[in-house]
Amino acid sequence: MTEEVLGKQKRSRFWKLYFHEFFVSEFSWKSFGCSHDRPDDFIDSQWLWMKPWLFTTYRVLLSLGTLVWICFDIPREIHNYFHDKTHIWFVYATNWSFGLLTLAFFLLALYCLIYNCPRRKDATLILYGPIWLIYIIALDTIIVVSIVYWVALANSSLGVFSSIWGKLKHSLAACLAILDLLISSIPVRLAHVVYPILMGLIYGVFSYLFWLGGGEGPLGVGQVYPGLNWIHPKTAILSCLCALLFSFLIHILIYVTYYIRVKLSTCFGGRHAETVNQMEEGYNDLRDDVENELRDDVVSESSVTTWMEDRTGRYYGTVE
Repeated sequence: MTEEVLGKQKRSRFWKLYFHEFFVSEFSWKSFGCSHDRPDDFIDSQWLWMKPWLFTTYRVLLSLGTLVWICFDIPREIHNYFHDKTHIWFVYATNWSFGLLTLAFFLLALYCLIYNCPRRKDATLILYGPIWLIYIIALDTIIVVSIVYWVALANSSLGVFSSIWGKLKHSLAACLAILDLLISSIPVRLAHVVYPILMGLIYGVFSYLFWLGGGEGPLGVGQVYPGLNWIHPKTAILSCLCALLFSFLIHILIYVTYYIRVKLSTCFGGRHAETVNQMEEGYNDLRDDVENELRDDVVSESSVTTWMEDRTGRYYGTVE
């Protein structure tokens, strides 16, 4: 066996096992849940310079800002654009996602106040799972609705879309979500994409039932958005499917952003750098093992796979 052929086999086997671990880690049944080995990630920043007191201050200010914003936004839009009919505010996908984002920021701020003031190393963090779920759904959906707005609705003649406040809500809210993704150490799992998609399905069914029940929307009976008119079911279904596909793609981008965040933090000796270095040493050991086994022609894929699966879920996720 030539060195060139041996090298190709080594690379092929290594990457096969690497991607096997990636998919096992990201798409196992456990990955669809909301358990995490380090709950402290929900009360810490990814960046070590942001001490617990500073991160808690950031969380509180962000929560207060969005709470004041939504308390101002609801009565203003109801009075100016919906003829004082409160229910119309709650039929918009933007307001669903904005409400979830506000709730997520509030719960995370409360979480930081409970566990960071003062910080206790022996404290057991509980109930982070529901907060994580709300956060991921809000993060994904607020970015989706903001991009859809700027692509399809920003030039609409409807006042709630064309006003400066409408443009601000569909810009600043998404920017705050992205900023928080970059600052916090909350992990992202690819498998969690099912939850934003489920939220999209729920909204699609809601819009259909709203139309079926003859609810009064901003564009007439049962219609909320120009492209979501159930009088033309094929067009409405196509719009829903496109939104769901877009939500899937956005979640992948969110995961990539999370990946880059962790890698940058590691490069600068940030949070969990030691854990990542240990994982990389493990991969280097695996590479050496594969080389030796191939050279002796007695490679045991099952034993190497077991080695890798033993590490699944121990660290910060597949990223580390």
